[in-house]
Amino acid sequence: MANCLKWICFLLTLIDVASLSADELMKQESYSCSSQQLFVCQEEAGNVALVFIHGWGGRALFWASQLDYFSNDYSVYALDLPGHGDSEKGKAEPSISTMAEGLENFVNQIDADHVVVIGHDIGGYIALSLAVSEIGREKIKAIFAVESMVDTKVSMPKKQYRRVLKSLQRNFKDTARQMTRDLFSVETDQEMINWVADSVATTDAELSLGLLNDFMNMDMSLELAAFEGDLVILNTEYNQPRVDRLKSINSKVVVESVGWSEHFIFLENAVLFNKVLDRLIKIHLDSFSDK
Repeated sequence: MANCLKWICFLLTLIDVASLSADELMKQESYSCSSQQLFVCQEEAGNVALVFIHGWGGRALFWASQLDYFSNDYSVYALDLPGHGDSEKGKAEPSISTMAEGLENFVNQIDADHVVVIGHDIGGYIALSLAVSEIGREKIKAIFAVESMVDTKVSMPKKQYRRVLKSLQRNFKDTARQMTRDLFSVETDQEMINWVADSVATTDAELSLGLLNDFMNMDMSLELAAFEGDLVILNTEYNQPRVDRLKSINSKVVVESVGWSEHFIFLENAVLFNKVLDRLIKIHLDSFSDK
């Protein structure tokens, strides 16, 4: 969770929220969902594919507004990570690398040579790990890390993390639910907040804690250095990345701000987020075609 300090010091900001209810998000007007090993929502409509990866305890349908918006111009895919949501409940080691490995076959089957991955929270780091795999190197041309990639490793003080971990171990569901609720602004539709919080709270506790622990001890410097595509960090203003450090590892890193909002910007203000992401994807595609 790239903005894990937010759990400790919740910053309340007032924004112009353009949110939808959970019911509105799940209408599935422009895409279909199916489940084999991975639960995937998709609509194939273009030569460029956008793959959306959720964050800690999330699910594919969090990206419903983006699937609707972008399916007119691109092939779009969102999925439940292995062990999450409606995807197969395996017993793989809960780590960033194994989550990425679980997506390799999926990406390999996408009928598009140009793949752009949008990853939220820990999903941004999973996207990076996936992008430097053998399959990822061939197909993934850009990563958009949303509320993610503040640094190559987490800077939360160990004492604070131990308190969070202890609370999760003692009562995972209630702690995870409250942590998630604290990541939303007060103006957001309560149905939306409850839907997201319940998803996080009902994810397998062993999987979630293992993934969180791996995240807290990771260092993605090698992966960042190895990635040759475009990497855009799309964060809100309170969650500023360590730009100098990231650029010293990979000079192609670009940082964009979507203004003041909360951690789930793509849910709380989907209209703003979709417009910003759309513009940045077009910039990437234009620069790629000029090469």
